[in-house]
Amino acid sequence: MLEEKLKLTIKEAEKLHGHLGPFLVLGVRMGETAKKILKISHENTSLQVTAKLPLRTPFSCVLDGIQATTQCTIGNQKLKIENSSKEISAKFQCTKTGKILMMTANQKITEALMKRLSEGVSNEELVWKIARTPENQLFTMKKQ
Repeated sequence: MLEEKLKLTIKEAEKLHGHLGPFLVLGVRMGETAKKILKISHENTSLQVTAKLPLRTPFSCVLDGIQATTQCTIGNQKLKIENSSKEISAKFQCTKTGKILMMTANQKITEALMKRLSEGVSNEELVWKIARTPENQLFTMKKQ
């Protein structure tokens, strides 16, 4: 069962982004997982993120999920973006503690998402599949 807090966070990200999609939710999961591992509270403003991903939709939707969950945005300059040919990854850094979390989305999952989308599977179905997938299956992570 999906926890209520995650459902609400996804709905808030949907409002920011304009629609609900699996790559948005992948970004939500990245941001929420990073905050949990780095022990960053909602009020903590010491987080900075460098995201590396293909700068085209639907991959770029990950950015809005990260922005919605971390309050690291392009505008406040706490979110930096780098282009990637395939990989979706992010470096989350807490400037107060110096702790860093490197996170990379599972390539097999992102490829499967693209395949399922091209087959006409609904966004809604894929969204909740990503929301329910354990974080250790969605991402490889390395804490520094």
